[in-house]
Amino acid sequence: MKKLIYLSLLLFVFKAEAQQSTIFKIKYLPNHNYNGTVNMDLNCHITLTGNDTIISKLTSQGITQPITANMKMKMDGSTQTGVVGSGNMFPLTMKYKFDDLSVDVSGKSIPIPTDKLSAGVSIYGHVGQDGKIKADSIGGQKIKDTSEAKVSQMMNAIQKNIKFPDHPMKIGETFTQDMPLNIPVAGSNMNLDSKVVYKLVSIAEGNAYFDVQQSMDLTIPVGGASINMNGAGTGKLIYSIKDSFATDYSTSIAIKFSGKIKTLQIDATAVMNMDYKYVIN
Repeated sequence: MKKLIYLSLLLFVFKAEAQQSTIFKIKYLPNHNYNGTVNMDLNCHITLTGNDTIISKLTSQGITQPITANMKMKMDGSTQTGVVGSGNMFPLTMKYKFDDLSVDVSGKSIPIPTDKLSAGVSIYGHVGQDGKIKADSIGGQKIKDTSEAKVSQMMNAIQKNIKFPDHPMKIGETFTQDMPLNIPVAGSNMNLDSKVVYKLVSIAEGNAYFDVQQSMDLTIPVGGASINMNGAGTGKLIYSIKDSFATDYSTSIAIKFSGKIKTLQIDATAVMNMDYKYVIN
């Protein structure tokens, strides 16, 4: 009887320990549907100084300081994967469209043509043995070699944005992901340095829950000058263990930016809220 109790305790401890550490990896699985929604809300307060001509012109149009600018974006997407075929690869179809894209400045709506965006885009590709997506065609039209790499990079964005450690993570453990980026802009470079720290806080009912801390620094070249942005914020991530996918991700970042374009000094604060949710079946 004592041996049975001892064995039961060992099994209980082993099971509890197994639930506290897990290997995480984001990947698409065959014969699955991924239906996702992305929402972004950006609210800015901008102060302009140094150029009375521009400021007076804005005032005459009813735009007074501090200038408020708000942007909202909602995008729906779906990804459908097929049966595993030769070479251990399987087909994938990704569709997405913008349901909402709006901008207003000091209460005045700025018209944005969204006909093509709301019509949606369909991208066809396949998932290789390495788990990465390769784009084959857009809207039924074969992609040129010069564009294939860029489209494939966009399709793999979710997997690249969150790169978990290769070893099993324990509750309380953190990992840091640096995401530097250089984007050529009109003969100059737009430099982005972003850092995200993920902390595994719990594992329950088939999900892993992470706290997120994010910081960013961005330099944007504008007409021989530059605008500097920096920000920090927090968020939450939910990872489905059986689906090997992040199903819920939300962040809120407070941003400050400043810069001078000729005689016009720009100082601003902003808050950007973003979240995406996936339903997988």
